[in-house]
Amino acid sequence: MTHSIKTPVVFFPGTLCDERIFMPLWLALNANGNSMENKAFVPLQWADDLEQMLALSEDRLAYFPSKVHLVGFSMGGYIAALVALASPEKVASLTLLSSTGTALASQDLAQRKLLLGAIKNKQYKGMTQSYIEFMLHTKNHENGVIAELIKEMADDLGPAVLAAQTNATANRQDLIKKLSKQTFATYFVVGEQDNIATVTQINDIAAGAASLHKEVIVGAGHMLPLEQTDALANYLHSTLP
Repeated sequence: MTHSIKTPVVFFPGTLCDERIFMPLWLALNANGNSMENKAFVPLQWADDLEQMLALSEDRLAYFPSKVHLVGFSMGGYIAALVALASPEKVASLTLLSSTGTALASQDLAQRKLLLGAIKNKQYKGMTQSYIEFMLHTKNHENGVIAELIKEMADDLGPAVLAAQTNATANRQDLIKKLSKQTFATYFVVGEQDNIATVTQINDIAAGAASLHKEVIVGAGHMLPLEQTDALANYLHSTLP
């Protein structure tokens, strides 16, 4: 199938992710020679705090004189939502991949505190196989290519980046009410076995307003862009003009 999106797209990565999280998707969207040159990537891994994340995002939006589609994965979905609300006049649409755009639960905040303590005390041992499997659909637990890519990104970016990103995005607001009032559409796309941004959560969110849309992709867990790349490319192709 031919994939082509004419409006510029700005991509936001998740925690411990860099451009590699989107490279398979970009290749799929470039299938059959249809160029996606009108894209930008926000290197959130360069930022030390939320302010720097937003500054990097504003810089990438400034690349384009027209409105842009924002596509954010996991943590990047929350940052993309903040950017969209700060500059709605620049936004053609907002797509949150494996992301809810809501505040973190108390259990998640407690886990982050433990993680930051482990990093500070040099007890963090890196991305474990069990956590990689937690983020994948059960049918992808034996997919060594995906697992290795996740681990490579985590190892390359390292504990300092993990600590910075964990701190920067801990104090999240629930952005759903504000998003529901915008003129641009917001799309929530999740894998059927996402253990972090669950289908139940997305169903509840999308039921709140006509401008909030949902798509559940079969055969994916939390690492949707890597697990079901073609299905995601097809969805973006059909949704983003």
